[in-house]
Amino acid sequence: MKTRKHGSAGWISFFERGVFAPLLLSIQPVLHLFSINVAELSFSEILRPLLLSLLFGLIVFGVAFLFFRDWRRASLVASLFLVLFFLFGDAAVWISESFALGPARSNLLTLALVTVVMLIWSWIVQKQIRDVASVNLYFNLLAILFFLNTGVRMGSYLLENGLSLAPKQPAQAVVAEPTEGRPDVYYIVLDGYGRQDILQTLYEFDNSSFLNDLSARGFYVAEKPSSNYIQTMLSLSSSLNMDYLQSLNANGTKIDKRGDLVHLVENNKVRSILAQHGYQLVSFHNEYKATISSAEIYYDDSQSGLAYPVTAFESILIDHSMARVLSHVPALNKALIGMPYDTHRRHILLTFIKLQDVPSLEGNYFVYAHIIAPHPPFVFDEDGRVVNHDTPFTLNDANYYIRDHSHKNYLAGYRRQIQYVNRLVLETVDAIRTRSTTPPIIIIQSDHGPGAYLHWGSLENTLPAERFGILNAYYFPNQDYTRLYPSISPVNSFRVLLNQFFEADYPLLPDRHYYSSWSFPFDFVEVTDLSLP
Repeated sequence: MKTRKHGSAGWISFFERGVFAPLLLSIQPVLHLFSINVAELSFSEILRPLLLSLLFGLIVFGVAFLFFRDWRRASLVASLFLVLFFLFGDAAVWISESFALGPARSNLLTLALVTVVMLIWSWIVQKQIRDVASVNLYFNLLAILFFLNTGVRMGSYLLENGLSLAPKQPAQAVVAEPTEGRPDVYYIVLDGYGRQDILQTLYEFDNSSFLNDLSARGFYVAEKPSSNYIQTMLSLSSSLNMDYLQSLNANGTKIDKRGDLVHLVENNKVRSILAQHGYQLVSFHNEYKATISSAEIYYDDSQSGLAYPVTAFESILIDHSMARVLSHVPALNKALIGMPYDTHRRHILLTFIKLQDVPSLEGNYFVYAHIIAPHPPFVFDEDGRVVNHDTPFTLNDANYYIRDHSHKNYLAGYRRQIQYVNRLVLETVDAIRTRSTTPPIIIIQSDHGPGAYLHWGSLENTLPAERFGILNAYYFPNQDYTRLYPSISPVNSFRVLLNQFFEADYPLLPDRHYYSSWSFPFDFVEVTDLSLP
């Protein structure tokens, strides 16, 4: 019994004397934000903000010690300041919405409140608290509980999905010797590109000129195509493996995690089949996990190290913290808010540019380009001019985007951006066809339609016709489109292509369409009514 008491007293003494609360509270918000977005990020993407947040916590702790000359009192003051620092953005948003104040005024009022609270707390710590050790114990325990809560949730997801500190590099497909005279195969995915009748009815935008331009260049443009799924990774995992997800597996097990979808895209069946015919894969980096970094040729213009521009994740973290007040300084706004949009804009433009360079490569290539446009955020107007933003960069769509902007903003931004995307597509198609020695095969397809009438959590509040209605256009060198049909869906695209050009014999599957919410992506509900109201 004496040993137990001594052990218990030792732990209590450790927490009473310890000053680790500021350190844990400085990195917990970073981990918490990562845990919310863990399906879209790799752990390596948060290393810089983790290090900077830890350094900031140490600086705050050090400054507090200079004032109080007592480690534990400094820890108490620094801990509360760090909590308020990282809750600042949420508090400012609440004040803005509750009192109808603009961003600048709500930030100023929140800053004043934080200042008052910190002055009072500093006085209490210095003058009123006698048993500093006991208060310090509670702060340390709370910091550990917050940290463990986030860490356990994040760790379980990473382990469950087989993710690690750095993005996995899947093995490259074994490529056979190329055969001369084979056409390069281009699979260009325009994220969120809607079907003509959808755009005409819901967006008041006539896209017939663009479709006619594709037809004039020899494309078959399907009249009534619909996607099989409404989320990017679901759709691309299905199309690149030529089957419905309900029939596929990852590493021999049923698909029930988002990490499985990454595996399916990276190790897709189309790539494997074309590799057997001598095709190497070309892919392009962007902010989403639908790229294939193990491609034989992978265009990645992202910067590494600690000096790269502010990322989308960091921009959101800044907006949640007291650092958001710096965005009101014009010189800093560009760095804190604008840089992630610039990076996104650069990814889109460079992908189109690099697509035009592929015909100069020697050999046979399967070119897979996932371009996040005309999907939000809307960074181009109809002439390609920059559209500036005053909110942090996200790839939010549907009701998540509308919540932070407006339904009207979505429709207007989409109409402007799609017009510039059309121009880029036609320029790219013309360059590919002109520069190709052997006429290429080109599929231009969207993973799903736009999302102004989509609700991520409710099929009842969604207009399925909008989200499922897609662009689906094909360019075959021999102009033989007899195997294609007006309502073809992505699950059958490569079945037709392989049957026609690679002597395969895949039966076509029924064109089915499945809704699932963002929170439960594998709880599929088949949708049969895709009519407009």
